[in-house]
Amino acid sequence: MRRLMQAGWAALCVTLPACALAGETAAPATVCPGAAAWAAAHPEESDEAVARRDAARSLTDPQLRAELAKRVARDQKARTAAVARPDNARAWREVTLADESNFKWLKELVGTRGFPTAAQVGEQGVTHAWLLVHHADHNRDFQAALLPVLRQRAIDGELGLSDFAKFTDRVLKGHGRPQYYGTQFRPEEWATPHFGLPDAASVREVEAHRQELGIMPLADYVCMMSEARKPRN
Repeated sequence: MRRLMQAGWAALCVTLPACALAGETAAPATVCPGAAAWAAAHPEESDEAVARRDAARSLTDPQLRAELAKRVARDQKARTAAVARPDNARAWREVTLADESNFKWLKELVGTRGFPTAAQVGEQGVTHAWLLVHHADHNRDFQAALLPVLRQRAIDGELGLSDFAKFTDRVLKGHGRPQYYGTQFRPEEWATPHFGLPDAASVREVEAHRQELGIMPLADYVCMMSEARKPRN
């Protein structure tokens, strides 16, 4: 389900200063059977389900939804080009320019109108806004300040739980703290015995956090993400 469970949040918030491209598609069943089975058991998480729910809404700010979609398209275009040409400084400069423009725009939006809601822009629009702040790594304080807001969007069923988990870990990692859900590692770290975590005890702790939140087991997530990041011919 997309709604965030309340249990365990008091413990998480004391570790965070903020407390004082988006849904996931499982790899083929033959490659990552656990991830595929999890996705099949949670159809409400699919892009199609989100689109159906949004289509049933009378959005109050379709222009904002369109602007978010345009900015995410630029974000993804720049990143796709940079990943395809990892040694091309100009391509990575385009990523930086997109991030800086999106951050400036989103900061002004949040400051004047608040973070978008599903009533305004649909779940897809909320996810697009999430992606923009997710990539605002050059302003960690801005990201941390929005963590309680994105938590509320997840509680209200407006933001996917896996996206909320990623953002939580992004904020924690950005402030030099241990990750809570084990989502922010490089592929080479995921290939280690403990998926980039320090030890087996850390893996068990992260698995418990993921189960509490209601997202797929860590090993299945790592398989899915590792497969998605493999170079394609």
